Amino acid sequence: MAPLTPARLRLAEDGTPFSLDYGDVYYSSDGGLPEAVHTFLHGNGLPARLHGAGTFTIVETGFGTGLNFLATWDAWRALAPAGARLHFVSVEKHPLAPADLEAVHRRWPELLPLARALAARYPPLIPGFHRRHFEKGGVTLTLCFGEAAAMLSALEARVDAFYLDGFAPAKNPAMWSEAVFEALARLAAPGATAATYTVAGEVRRRLAAAGFEVIKQPGFGRKREMLVARFSGQGAVDRRPTARQVIVIGAGLAGTACAERLAARGFCVDLVERHPGAAAEASANPAGVLRPALSPRWNSQTRLTCAASAYAIAHLETLAQQHTGLVWGATGVLQIARGPRHLRQLSEAMERLRLPANFARLVDVQEGARLAGVRVSGPGVWYAEAGWAKAGSVCEARLDAAGSGVRRVFGREAVQLDWRDGTWQARSAEGALIAEAPVAVLANGTGVRRFPAAVALPLRPVRGQSTLLPARAQRPLTAAVCREGCITPAHDGFHCLGATFGENDPDPRVRVEDHADNLRRLARMLPGYAEGWNPATLQGWVGFRAVSADRLPILGPLDAERGLYVCTGLGARGLTWSALAGELIASWVSGDPLPLERSLLQALGPDRFSSDRVWESA
Repeated sequence: MAPLTPARLRLAEDGTPFSLDYGDVYYSSDGGLPEAVHTFLHGNGLPARLHGAGTFTIVETGFGTGLNFLATWDAWRALAPAGARLHFVSVEKHPLAPADLEAVHRRWPELLPLARALAARYPPLIPGFHRRHFEKGGVTLTLCFGEAAAMLSALEARVDAFYLDGFAPAKNPAMWSEAVFEALARLAAPGATAATYTVAGEVRRRLAAAGFEVIKQPGFGRKREMLVARFSGQGAVDRRPTARQVIVIGAGLAGTACAERLAARGFCVDLVERHPGAAAEASANPAGVLRPALSPRWNSQTRLTCAASAYAIAHLETLAQQHTGLVWGATGVLQIARGPRHLRQLSEAMERLRLPANFARLVDVQEGARLAGVRVSGPGVWYAEAGWAKAGSVCEARLDAAGSGVRRVFGREAVQLDWRDGTWQARSAEGALIAEAPVAVLANGTGVRRFPAAVALPLRPVRGQSTLLPARAQRPLTAAVCREGCITPAHDGFHCLGATFGENDPDPRVRVEDHADNLRRLARMLPGYAEGWNPATLQGWVGFRAVSADRLPILGPLDAERGLYVCTGLGARGLTWSALAGELIASWVSGDPLPLERSLLQALGPDRFSSDRVWESA
């Protein structure tokens, strides 16, 4: 996957944006907002269609300035009925830098509140899919940064309307390639519509070859004609369920993420947990770090953690607006190189990936110390948009956000899950019915293996011990710092330090020797910071992570036809991965566009372990 090159543009005197990359305007000087409404909204018949919409999905082939999205969002607010949901998926090879986006939007003051909301949630300019939510989840934007044909081929969705809005075919032929139109045909729902400003003959022919019936209509302003089209093919399969009940087993980071995302879509969720409350096992870690994990190539772990960490921060920002008990800090995270070889690997990763500086950048030891507030042992990478959180508070905030959409069935252990008469029935060891629904999600760590459909998943419990280190007022830590382990800024008088990684170690006790191990790693990370502590006097916590054979999460359908899904294997990255994992499972269950590329779905799917195909390892 090639690194992104942000758009280069120039604003004309009247504010019209001009692309220096393609030698073309983003919209005509007499157009902009009215042109977007005429061409794309009216061209797809949206005013009438939004009136009766439940869930409506639009795919756009060029996000550009975001004007079409803002215009559609504005119309949705005015026209859509209560409970309606809009999915807007847009592809962009050269996304605008945030400052350029804001400059362009100033021309449309009537859209300024929406433009500001978009700017606040605008993702980092990193290749791949990025999902953001607005209007309390009523509007979902999925930005797909990369080549149009590749991004559309990577998308799983069922699309009601297409906005074909690339630069002119003569200026940007890749946007209008045969592969693009083949992807549109795969994604189109029966009767899906398309609209575009161009009437180029090649565009008409390729639309027709893809199964669209094409007609000309009057264009906007000085543009005499435009094209509209309707898909006459069989259409993408409708995965939307008729029933709206789901069982989720497990109330840790994985289970609460799935439950909250499902409840946001209007599902009634029975959340089954064997303990009296949420976040009772691995998710009870006093605090943990969420950040990307980089390598010199775009492997599955790099791609997933880049997308997931950015999504997780946006998710926590939203939860914090609703739940005052959420404990987290967007302090940034400093990853210190473990030595010269690791520093070379990090440097190579930064050179090859070309990540934006506001997402990740190399820092020397002096700057690292300034960012962390204390002496550090070496140079490394600064993740400005990363942070830390108390996992239990994240779980509780999710359940509060879900409200009455989640029924807490706590203190009940599901040991059987049977398919009977079209529903999944969760039962206790005594055979008593705990919950039943036509869809079930297994999200209880290594406990998923007690159920026959998941018994073969290669999961193992890995023991981790964290140390609670009393804070010293004269040495405040201002950011989370990682090397072999991690330490978080102080909360309630303690730093959280750790965690160990013990395979084949079932001991649930807090051990003095593990505190000593954590302190040794702290000494290698922050010189002098571990001095003066007696391991025998420190408090701590022990949990068991669910780790898969390839250390990637296990996400997706175990039995798609009967509505059985799994969300496990988050390992030590539950805070980083869980929010996006929950969004993925909820999207699968609801039939919404999926928030990850098809290649990542394959790399994360539970069937990757039973297939003869060898997926890219992390």
